[in-house]
Amino acid sequence: MAFVFTMIPLFALYVAIPTALLCVVEYFLAKVESPWPGRALPILAVIFSVCVTLILIFNLTNVSLWAALAGAALGLMVLNIPTVLLLVIYRNTRKKFIEKKNMDRMNIQDL
Repeated sequence: MAFVFTMIPLFALYVAIPTALLCVVEYFLAKVESPWPGRALPILAVIFSVCVTLILIFNLTNVSLWAALAGAALGLMVLNIPTVLLLVIYRNTRKKFIEKKNMDRMNIQDL
């Protein structure tokens, strides 16, 4: 039980706070007119999760294959939560630019 209480502050320190800060940065990057700056953080988050999962797989050489694969699948699911958050922020922020571009296209066609 004491292990759980020591893991909550560590989780907040090493996962939740950096993810929240990256979400704020992602919001501002997604507001840039070019779409590529907003795509950088989700791409980096996917690369990070795959690298950490590969490290986990290579360090689990003394367990069975199924346990290693289950650990890898669980690791990918957990480590891609920030990726999903960043992609949701990117998509919702970019909707405004897409709507504006469509309105401009419609106004040009009306001329």
